[in-house]
Amino acid sequence: MPNIVTRAIFGFAYIAAIVFASLYSPLSLLILLGLFLALCLWELIQLLQFDNKLYILGTVLVSGYLFYNYAEKFWYSTGMFDVRFVNFLPPLLFIIALVIIFKRPVELAFDSSKLIFSVVYVALPFSLVLSTVKKFEVGNFEMLNSLIGVFILLWCSDTFAYLTGKYFGSRKLSSISENKTVEGLIGGMFFTIVAGAIINYNFPNLRGNWIIIAIIIAIVAPLGDLAESKLKRVFGVKDSGNLLPGHGGFLDRLDSFLPSAIALYIYFLFI
Repeated sequence: MPNIVTRAIFGFAYIAAIVFASLYSPLSLLILLGLFLALCLWELIQLLQFDNKLYILGTVLVSGYLFYNYAEKFWYSTGMFDVRFVNFLPPLLFIIALVIIFKRPVELAFDSSKLIFSVVYVALPFSLVLSTVKKFEVGNFEMLNSLIGVFILLWCSDTFAYLTGKYFGSRKLSSISENKTVEGLIGGMFFTIVAGAIINYNFPNLRGNWIIIAIIIAIVAPLGDLAESKLKRVFGVKDSGNLLPGHGGFLDRLDSFLPSAIALYIYFLFI
Protein backbone atom coordinates (compact mmCIF):
# COMPACT_ATOMS: atom_id res chain seq x y z
CA MET A 1 0.00 0.00 0.00
CA PRO A 2 1.46 3.43 -0.91
CA ASN A 3 2.73 5.40 2.07
CA ILE A 4 0.41 8.33 1.37
CA VAL A 5 -2.67 6.05 1.49
CA THR A 6 -1.49 4.39 4.70
CA ARG A 7 -0.79 7.78 6.22
CA ALA A 8 -4.25 9.04 5.23
CA ILE A 9 -6.04 5.98 6.67
CA PHE A 10 -4.31 6.09 10.04
CA GLY A 11 -4.51 9.89 10.15
CA PHE A 12 -8.28 9.68 9.70
CA ALA A 13 -8.59 6.93 12.32
CA TYR A 14 -6.60 9.00 14.81
CA ILE A 15 -8.82 12.06 14.28
CA ALA A 16 -11.98 9.95 14.42
CA ALA A 17 -10.91 8.52 17.79
CA ILE A 18 -10.33 12.00 19.21
CA VAL A 19 -13.64 13.33 17.90
CA PHE A 20 -15.60 10.35 19.22
CA ALA A 21 -13.93 10.45 22.65
CA SER A 22 -14.60 14.19 22.94
CA LEU A 23 -18.24 13.84 21.97
CA TYR A 24 -19.02 10.64 23.87
CA SER A 25 -18.16 11.58 27.46
CA PRO A 26 -15.66 13.48 29.64
CA LEU A 27 -14.33 10.15 30.92
CA SER A 28 -13.63 8.81 27.44
CA LEU A 29 -11.74 12.01 26.63
CA LEU A 30 -9.59 11.69 29.76
CA ILE A 31 -8.88 8.03 28.99
CA LEU A 32 -7.85 8.78 25.40
CA LEU A 33 -5.64 11.74 26.33
CA GLY A 34 -4.11 9.68 29.13
CA LEU A 35 -3.41 6.88 26.65
CA PHE A 36 -1.82 9.30 24.18
CA LEU A 37 0.27 10.76 26.99
CA ALA A 38 1.47 7.32 28.11
CA LEU A 39 2.42 6.26 24.57
CA CYS A 40 4.20 9.54 23.75
CA LEU A 41 6.00 9.54 27.08
CA TRP A 42 7.20 5.97 26.65
CA GLU A 43 8.46 6.70 23.15
CA LEU A 44 10.31 9.78 24.42
CA ILE A 45 11.86 7.74 27.24
CA GLN A 46 13.11 5.24 24.65
CA LEU A 47 14.38 8.04 22.43
CA LEU A 48 16.30 9.78 25.25
CA GLN A 49 18.02 6.51 26.22
CA PHE A 50 17.88 6.69 30.01
CA ASP A 51 20.67 4.82 31.81
CA ASN A 52 18.97 4.31 35.17
CA LYS A 53 15.55 2.67 35.42
CA LEU A 54 14.78 4.57 38.63
CA TYR A 55 14.72 7.79 36.64
CA ILE A 56 12.34 6.18 34.16
CA LEU A 57 10.04 5.26 37.05
CA GLY A 58 10.32 8.80 38.40
CA THR A 59 9.43 10.23 34.99
CA VAL A 60 6.33 8.06 34.75
CA LEU A 61 5.17 8.79 38.30
CA VAL A 62 5.65 12.56 38.10
CA SER A 63 3.97 12.70 34.68
CA GLY A 64 1.07 10.61 35.92
CA TYR A 65 0.59 12.80 38.97
CA LEU A 66 0.68 15.96 36.86
CA PHE A 67 -1.95 14.65 34.45
CA TYR A 68 -4.12 13.40 37.32
CA ASN A 69 -3.96 16.82 39.00
CA TYR A 70 -5.19 18.65 35.90
CA ALA A 71 -7.73 15.92 35.11
CA GLU A 72 -9.20 16.37 38.59
CA LYS A 73 -9.47 20.13 38.03
CA PHE A 74 -11.14 19.49 34.67
CA TRP A 75 -13.60 17.05 36.24
CA TYR A 76 -14.71 19.29 39.13
CA SER A 77 -14.17 22.79 37.76
CA THR A 78 -16.78 24.78 35.85
CA GLY A 79 -14.36 27.07 34.05
CA MET A 80 -10.81 28.32 33.64
CA PHE A 81 -8.82 29.97 36.38
CA ASP A 82 -8.10 33.66 36.87
CA VAL A 83 -5.15 35.19 35.08
CA ARG A 84 -2.28 35.15 37.57
CA PHE A 85 1.48 35.19 37.17
CA VAL A 86 1.80 31.60 38.40
CA ASN A 87 -0.32 30.37 35.48
CA PHE A 88 2.37 31.54 33.05
CA LEU A 89 5.11 29.49 34.68
CA PRO A 90 4.23 26.15 33.03
CA PRO A 91 4.39 27.63 29.50
CA LEU A 92 7.70 29.26 30.43
CA LEU A 93 9.08 25.84 31.39
CA PHE A 94 7.98 24.46 28.03
CA ILE A 95 9.71 27.33 26.20
CA ILE A 96 12.89 26.52 28.13
CA ALA A 97 12.53 22.89 26.99
CA LEU A 98 12.35 24.08 23.36
CA VAL A 99 15.47 26.21 23.87
CA ILE A 100 17.28 23.15 25.20
CA ILE A 101 16.30 21.14 22.13
CA PHE A 102 17.48 23.71 19.60
CA LYS A 103 20.35 25.41 21.45
CA ARG A 104 21.54 23.24 24.34
CA PRO A 105 20.82 19.53 23.63
CA VAL A 106 23.99 18.70 25.56
CA GLU A 107 21.93 19.39 28.69
CA LEU A 108 20.11 16.11 28.01
CA ALA A 109 23.19 14.03 28.72
CA PHE A 110 22.11 13.22 32.28
CA ASP A 111 19.15 11.15 33.50
CA SER A 112 18.10 13.85 35.95
CA SER A 113 17.73 16.40 33.16
CA LYS A 114 16.00 13.82 30.96
CA LEU A 115 13.42 13.26 33.72
CA ILE A 116 12.60 16.97 34.04
CA PHE A 117 12.61 17.46 30.28
CA SER A 118 10.25 14.53 29.63
CA VAL A 119 7.72 15.76 32.18
CA VAL A 120 7.79 19.33 30.85
CA TYR A 121 7.89 18.50 27.15
CA VAL A 122 5.23 15.76 27.02
CA ALA A 123 3.23 15.51 30.24
CA LEU A 124 2.76 19.27 30.69
CA PRO A 125 1.01 19.93 27.32
CA PHE A 126 -1.36 16.98 27.75
CA SER A 127 -2.19 18.27 31.23
CA LEU A 128 -2.55 21.96 30.42
CA VAL A 129 -4.82 21.31 27.44
CA LEU A 130 -7.46 20.09 29.88
CA SER A 131 -7.69 23.70 31.10
CA THR A 132 -8.82 24.85 27.66
CA VAL A 133 -12.06 22.88 27.60
CA LYS A 134 -14.92 22.78 30.10
CA LYS A 135 -16.45 19.53 31.25
CA PHE A 136 -19.97 20.48 30.12
CA GLU A 137 -18.62 21.06 26.59
CA VAL A 138 -17.54 17.41 26.36
CA GLY A 139 -19.89 14.49 25.87
CA ASN A 140 -22.39 16.30 23.70
CA PHE A 141 -22.81 15.13 20.10
CA GLU A 142 -24.51 18.42 19.26
CA MET A 143 -21.64 20.64 20.44
CA LEU A 144 -18.17 21.11 18.99
CA ASN A 145 -15.60 21.80 21.71
CA SER A 146 -12.25 23.54 21.52
CA LEU A 147 -10.24 20.34 21.75
CA ILE A 148 -11.88 18.91 18.61
CA GLY A 149 -11.28 22.22 16.85
CA VAL A 150 -7.59 22.15 17.73
CA PHE A 151 -7.08 18.61 16.48
CA ILE A 152 -8.90 19.45 13.24
CA LEU A 153 -6.52 22.36 12.72
CA LEU A 154 -3.52 20.18 13.55
CA TRP A 155 -4.72 17.57 11.06
CA CYS A 156 -4.99 20.27 8.39
CA SER A 157 -1.54 21.61 9.23
CA ASP A 158 0.12 18.19 9.09
CA THR A 159 -1.80 16.80 6.12
CA PHE A 160 -1.57 19.78 3.80
CA ALA A 161 2.04 20.51 4.73
CA TYR A 162 2.83 16.92 3.77
CA LEU A 163 0.85 17.03 0.51
CA THR A 164 2.05 20.42 -0.69
CA GLY A 165 5.60 19.57 0.29
CA LYS A 166 5.46 16.22 -1.47
CA TYR A 167 4.02 17.48 -4.75
CA PHE A 168 5.21 21.10 -4.90
CA GLY A 169 8.14 21.32 -2.49
CA SER A 170 11.54 22.30 -3.85
CA ARG A 171 13.14 24.59 -1.26
CA LYS A 172 14.38 23.03 1.97
CA LEU A 173 12.95 24.59 5.10
CA SER A 174 15.70 23.62 7.51
CA SER A 175 18.82 21.51 7.79
CA ILE A 176 17.23 19.83 10.80
CA SER A 177 14.78 17.87 8.63
CA GLU A 178 15.51 17.20 4.96
CA ASN A 179 11.87 16.34 4.23
CA LYS A 180 10.49 19.73 5.29
CA THR A 181 10.08 22.36 2.58
CA VAL A 182 9.13 26.02 2.46
CA GLU A 183 6.23 25.17 0.13
CA GLY A 184 4.97 22.55 2.58
CA LEU A 185 5.10 25.08 5.41
CA ILE A 186 3.15 27.66 3.39
CA GLY A 187 0.57 25.09 2.25
CA GLY A 188 0.05 23.80 5.78
CA MET A 189 -0.33 27.32 7.18
CA PHE A 190 -2.74 28.39 4.44
CA PHE A 191 -5.15 25.46 4.79
CA THR A 192 -4.98 25.61 8.59
CA ILE A 193 -6.10 29.24 8.54
CA VAL A 194 -8.84 28.39 6.00
CA ALA A 195 -10.06 25.62 8.33
CA GLY A 196 -10.00 28.08 11.25
CA ALA A 197 -12.13 30.53 9.28
CA ILE A 198 -14.63 27.76 8.48
CA ILE A 199 -14.84 26.77 12.16
CA ASN A 200 -15.20 30.40 13.21
CA TYR A 201 -18.05 31.00 10.73
CA ASN A 202 -19.99 27.78 11.37
CA PHE A 203 -19.57 27.60 15.15
CA PRO A 204 -19.95 31.19 16.41
CA ASN A 205 -20.64 30.02 19.98
CA LEU A 206 -17.32 28.22 20.24
CA ARG A 207 -15.07 29.98 22.72
CA GLY A 208 -12.39 32.20 21.20
CA ASN A 209 -11.69 33.56 17.73
CA TRP A 210 -10.78 30.55 15.65
CA ILE A 211 -9.10 32.53 12.91
CA ILE A 212 -6.64 33.81 15.52
CA ILE A 213 -6.29 30.32 17.00
CA ALA A 214 -5.66 28.90 13.52
CA ILE A 215 -2.94 31.49 12.87
CA ILE A 216 -1.30 30.61 16.19
CA ILE A 217 -1.41 26.88 15.47
CA ALA A 218 -0.22 27.39 11.88
CA ILE A 219 2.90 29.03 13.34
CA VAL A 220 3.67 26.80 16.34
CA ALA A 221 2.67 23.37 14.98
CA PRO A 222 5.63 23.17 12.55
CA LEU A 223 7.88 24.14 15.46
CA GLY A 224 6.86 20.96 17.28
CA ASP A 225 7.68 18.92 14.18
CA LEU A 226 11.12 20.51 13.88
CA ALA A 227 11.77 20.08 17.61
CA GLU A 228 11.16 16.34 17.44
CA SER A 229 13.27 16.06 14.29
CA LYS A 230 16.08 17.79 16.15
CA LEU A 231 15.72 15.41 19.11
CA LYS A 232 15.80 12.36 16.84
CA ARG A 233 18.89 13.69 15.09
CA VAL A 234 20.68 14.33 18.40
CA PHE A 235 19.99 10.80 19.63
CA GLY A 236 20.41 9.08 16.26
CA VAL A 237 16.83 7.82 15.94
CA LYS A 238 14.82 7.70 12.71
CA ASP A 239 11.29 7.40 14.19
CA SER A 240 10.01 7.63 17.75
CA GLY A 241 8.14 4.33 17.24
CA ASN A 242 6.40 2.13 14.69
CA LEU A 243 2.87 1.81 16.04
CA LEU A 244 1.33 4.07 13.38
CA PRO A 245 2.09 2.99 9.79
CA GLY A 246 2.86 5.97 7.61
CA HIS A 247 3.54 8.16 10.66
CA GLY A 248 6.07 6.30 12.81
CA GLY A 249 5.19 6.52 16.48
CA PHE A 250 2.62 8.43 18.47
CA LEU A 251 5.19 11.09 19.30
CA ASP A 252 5.81 11.52 15.57
CA ARG A 253 2.06 11.98 15.08
CA LEU A 254 1.50 14.28 18.07
CA ASP A 255 4.70 16.34 18.02
CA SER A 256 2.85 19.37 16.65
CA PHE A 257 0.20 19.02 19.38
CA LEU A 258 2.70 19.69 22.17
CA PRO A 259 3.53 23.37 21.44
CA SER A 260 0.00 23.93 20.11
CA ALA A 261 -1.52 22.86 23.43
CA ILE A 262 0.75 25.31 25.25
CA ALA A 263 -0.11 28.13 22.82
CA LEU A 264 -3.84 27.43 23.14
CA TYR A 265 -3.53 27.46 26.93
CA ILE A 266 -1.84 30.88 26.83
CA TYR A 267 -4.46 32.24 24.42
CA PHE A 268 -7.34 31.09 26.62
CA LEU A 269 -5.73 32.76 29.63
CA PHE A 270 -6.53 36.11 28.04
CA ILE A 271 -10.13 35.60 26.92
